[in-house]
Amino acid sequence: MKIRLVAVFALAAAVQVSSLSNDYGQTPPPAFLADVTSSVMKASAGGRAYQISVALPKDYSPRHAPYPVLYAADANVEFGTVVETARVFAEIPELVIVGIGYPDFGQGFAWVPRALDLTTTPDPKAPGTAGGAAGFLQFIRNDLVPYIERTYNVGRDRAWFGHSFGGLFGIYALLHNDGLFGRFVIGSPSLWQGRETIQADEKAFAATGKPLAAKVFFSVGLLEPGVMAGDLRAFIAGLDQRHYKDLEYQVRYFEGETHLSVIPITVSRGLRYIYAPPVPKGVSK
Repeated sequence: MKIRLVAVFALAAAVQVSSLSNDYGQTPPPAFLADVTSSVMKASAGGRAYQISVALPKDYSPRHAPYPVLYAADANVEFGTVVETARVFAEIPELVIVGIGYPDFGQGFAWVPRALDLTTTPDPKAPGTAGGAAGFLQFIRNDLVPYIERTYNVGRDRAWFGHSFGGLFGIYALLHNDGLFGRFVIGSPSLWQGRETIQADEKAFAATGKPLAAKVFFSVGLLEPGVMAGDLRAFIAGLDQRHYKDLEYQVRYFEGETHLSVIPITVSRGLRYIYAPPVPKGVSK
């Protein structure tokens, strides 16, 4: 009797699966993460390969006013979170989102290539495995941004999202910006990897007397290792003392969040902050 029941259920399941498959004939339905294209791009300097995924807003049109662009690190694992979060928010503008990742790494973090591109300080024990932030920023500035701006209806309102090493790179890019990005979402920056380098870069930038024109959201989870929040607090204290002209920033320390669980709330709160309309003078925030 048990064998017959199992056979009946198996047959019913097979019929159901067959019905689902045949509803669309030979053409499967589109993926849920719609309006996304991916391609591989090689850096003009050095030839490193990157997988670039571009997510367009609903009803994207070349006749629309130029769209703002959000560039996002670690696209192998965080692109979907960034795209779908941005798409459901009515309070932020429609965005073209450019995810920067690596080909052939499947799901999860592409640990080896990201450790080179997103970090600021070389590892003397393992040359070539860390400290490639300058070259990665050159690729974004010289190769990727010009390509995106030739290919899509976008303006020069550019933002950066990065978490962990991507957040460390975000701070590096902020200090070496030269107008590339006007907005940043910097989550759980791994300042432990490049603490001395970032400190030196910030000191050198301050000595120029230039304004630091950007709107920046910083965050960290309070269940992360203590060094993460401690380093961020120290960096923010330095910014507080500098009083950089044209720099607007907000910092959030999220209770109950770990290094990975903090990613969604960082994206959510960060995008709403950096794209919030300016507060009129005389109106308190």
